[in-house]
Amino acid sequence: MRIGIVCHPSIGGSGLVATQLGLGLAEMGHEVHFISSTRPFKLLDNCDNVYFHDVEAIYYPLFSGSLYTFALTAKIVEVVEQFKLDIVHAHYSIPHSLCVYLANQICTRKFPTITTIHGTDVSVIGQDKPLYPLNQFSINKSTRVTTVSAYQRDYIRSNFEISKSIQVIHNFIDLNQFSPKRASRDLRNTLANEDEKIIMHVSTFRPLKNISAVIRSFHQVVGKINARLVLVGSGPELEDTKKQCQTLGIIDKVNFIGHVTDIESYIANADCVIQPSYTESFSMVLLEAMASAVPTVSSNIDGIPEVVEVGVTGFMADPDDVDLLASHMIGILSDAGLHQQMGKQARARAANLFAPETKIKQYIECYESAIAEFSSTDNQQI
Repeated sequence: MRIGIVCHPSIGGSGLVATQLGLGLAEMGHEVHFISSTRPFKLLDNCDNVYFHDVEAIYYPLFSGSLYTFALTAKIVEVVEQFKLDIVHAHYSIPHSLCVYLANQICTRKFPTITTIHGTDVSVIGQDKPLYPLNQFSINKSTRVTTVSAYQRDYIRSNFEISKSIQVIHNFIDLNQFSPKRASRDLRNTLANEDEKIIMHVSTFRPLKNISAVIRSFHQVVGKINARLVLVGSGPELEDTKKQCQTLGIIDKVNFIGHVTDIESYIANADCVIQPSYTESFSMVLLEAMASAVPTVSSNIDGIPEVVEVGVTGFMADPDDVDLLASHMIGILSDAGLHQQMGKQARARAANLFAPETKIKQYIECYESAIAEFSSTDNQQI
């Protein structure tokens, strides 16, 4: 198949999933065309069967910002027509799914479309009143709709009037890329002292990530365990987080790493990963930790219970139950046997339930059924 993938170029989240999917499809012999504002971080040059088409910004003096949706729509039209794509897959509904729909109306070569909803495209952006009807429209106009968890499917059905069936295809993880073998003594020594346990949190530092609970629970842990908190990422609450650490007197036990493009190298050096988010459609960070044989402590909300097996691969608590979050971390870090067992079971769960081969096969079957349905409908119209 000749497949178009429209995605964000983000380091993690939907951009990472879309990139890994495209690379997996290309390895199987499919021709994959990525369409994005910049090259996705994990998309290397000179990959067989992979093409990248950047969306160049359009500016007019009449408008204060770039006309990105117009530019993206035009690029999709160009790529579909030039490379005769069989199908286009939009990751993230707004604006990608809508732009794919508009491109399909403009193209002389019609094509089936897939929309994958990752989470905040319907729970945050999708709830914005002016965008809500656009979001709902573009989802309903897709040939097929998928999402990353059963929780997210049910959320969409409850909050939007969607006539389409919604297929759940969980995210997947490359166990060669995310592996305990990635742990490095040299890198670990840059993160913490030799005798310190590493608690890691990977974040966009937005309110929904609940950074305050991370800091408050770590404050309790560090009173009983010689540990260091490693914060990876950046975002709007970063400065407030630093102030909170200073107020609690733990700033010297916290490392702020900022953005990294090789998160697999960092996460493998953690002794525990904490993610007490207020909302998570799936949580790739928890899956990355599991594949790296790192036990997790997280909130018990939304799609997380589909990823973590409580008491087996990690522990959960209510997002603001700081005492219980801290207790879980202390339990993991103070019991070497439990830590090792949980890490082993976490990696096994990642391999058994979230293997790339299984999930990519599901997407291929989704593409094939969409193409068959689209061809049948097109023939009936003719």
